[in-house]
Amino acid sequence: MRVVVAVQGWPGVGGRLSLSPADAAAAVLEAWREARPGTDVVAIPVADGSPRTADALTGPRSAVGGVEAVEGPGGLWLAPAEGAPRWNPHGLSTALLGLAAAGETRTVHIPLGDESPAGDAVDLWGGHADAVRQALSSLPMVALVGSARPLLGFQGMSSAVRDGRESDPAIALAAQEQERRWSGIALEGDALAGGASLMGPSRLSDVPGAGAAGGLAYCLAVLGARLAPGAPYVLEALGIGAEAEGADVLAAVTGELTPRTLDAGVASALAEQAARRALPATALAPSVQVGKRDLMAAGLASAHEAAPGIDGLRDGVRRLAHTWAR
Repeated sequence: MRVVVAVQGWPGVGGRLSLSPADAAAAVLEAWREARPGTDVVAIPVADGSPRTADALTGPRSAVGGVEAVEGPGGLWLAPAEGAPRWNPHGLSTALLGLAAAGETRTVHIPLGDESPAGDAVDLWGGHADAVRQALSSLPMVALVGSARPLLGFQGMSSAVRDGRESDPAIALAAQEQERRWSGIALEGDALAGGASLMGPSRLSDVPGAGAAGGLAYCLAVLGARLAPGAPYVLEALGIGAEAEGADVLAAVTGELTPRTLDAGVASALAEQAARRALPATALAPSVQVGKRDLMAAGLASAHEAAPGIDGLRDGVRRLAHTWAR
């Protein structure tokens, strides 16, 4: 029997550092082989397309204009400098301009997830969107997003501000102000980007994912970046698709399973891979905050909980192995 496990990492105990994807994957292999010695099990460190995605990679690293660049599958993968969890738009702009000036031809991956940047997303342009777009015209860029939210409209960024607090007048006012501000910004950005797609929305501001990461996705798209769903892109780039051929079960070891992470996280992306091959998919998480119906809608046959820390992870993997491995 062949089992492929996509391992995002695992939380520590009592505020201790979480296990990295690589360390968690090693623990998964050890525990599974101990529980089911005859299983052909493969554990692959992965990430969900959030800003720290490059931490799952093992390639050479270098500092580029205030961000970290890691050599990985398909090109360069960027991460905020000094382990920061969010992007600084100004530092990111400096890095991209530096790579373009150096003649970089490899694809530059910019994982955004849906975390708002540490600053105004429009600082990416520095007040000169047209000039920056021209300077980056030869640089292949992919921005990985963790939301299908467009920039504007009823389902856009302003809806995220109002979500669950529609009765608060101050929140409603803030949402209206945000919509007005970004509508003005989009007048320039949409004109620069031109038609978004012959088959899809005619304006870039209406494209799914443009409103991710506090508008940073839109600003990158105006500069020429292609938007792509983060977790599915990362899993494919890291070889999950190839490893899944001939597998009997796919499993995700991931963070908390919430409605948001289930929509755009590693577990649902792995379930997509499983569905293409008519395979069952399951998940192991420190907390499962969704019901059976939600799991089924995401394509997961089950989800299992385990305690934080390496001992909790090993125990959870052993139970997973006894449940799914013949």
